Amino acid sequence: MYWHIYKIFKKRVILIFLLILFFPSIVYYTIEKLYAEPYDYKKLISVMGEDNSTPYFEESISFSSAAFYYFYEFGVAAYLQETYDLSKVKFIGASAGVLPSIFLACDVPIEKVMKEWMPRVYEILRKKPTGVYFNIFDAMHNAGLHMLVDDSFKKASGRVAFSLTKVDSWHIINERISNFSSTKELVEAGFASGHLPFLVNGDLVATFKGKTYIDGALTDYQPIFDDNTIKVSPYMWSYVWCAQSPLWFLSLYGDTSEERNWKLYNDGYQDAKNHPEHWKRLERFRKKPRVLN
Repeated sequence: MYWHIYKIFKKRVILIFLLILFFPSIVYYTIEKLYAEPYDYKKLISVMGEDNSTPYFEESISFSSAAFYYFYEFGVAAYLQETYDLSKVKFIGASAGVLPSIFLACDVPIEKVMKEWMPRVYEILRKKPTGVYFNIFDAMHNAGLHMLVDDSFKKASGRVAFSLTKVDSWHIINERISNFSSTKELVEAGFASGHLPFLVNGDLVATFKGKTYIDGALTDYQPIFDDNTIKVSPYMWSYVWCAQSPLWFLSLYGDTSEERNWKLYNDGYQDAKNHPEHWKRLERFRKKPRVLN
């Protein structure tokens, strides 16, 4: 009997190991295909309140799923925040893309996030035997989202939307959430959008308002409001595809090295800066350079 139980347990351990080993590569090739054939946003189920076309927001920006390349998206977000007045822009994100979406919607300086919050998160992760795996969400909570104040949810509601994958009796469907009753709820919805089964905190699914969810990228990796939504992704501009090493796929795995994360951040910033044509819809919001007295 005990030997039988041991064999079952051993098989499960092997399956989990294989999932961790190959999942990023599966995501990589899936996204490569999807990026060439954009998802039909008109088919999505949206639960974003009664009015989804608030006239105040004239433009929109989407942050795609990014796995552990979200520092690259932080770099893009920092450039946008530095260059344009984003007060009339709304945001939407999936999975890791919810992080820059939240901070931009709440007017939190991205550079501050990188210099103050992220070092605390990765200091915690470096002490964990499995690093980012099974620990990333707890580390983010323990580091404290102190940049978000008690009423941050008021700024975010209606200005930011998340793509989530709702799991209902083993059926999955995309759902969007954009209205929040507290900052805690805002953060929980964001984490539900980025919930990769087992890998982020050891749980199979995330529970939000009594419903179960997994990673929103599985049903809509690059959510958009309409055809004019500006897309941001680390899979643009041949950034990821140009890896030269035959073991390039290993870079998709989480890394607790601050040097690597800052490199991704700087690469995202420079790519955004070097592609002004991508931001032409934002040109009327360009900030005027400061005049030194």
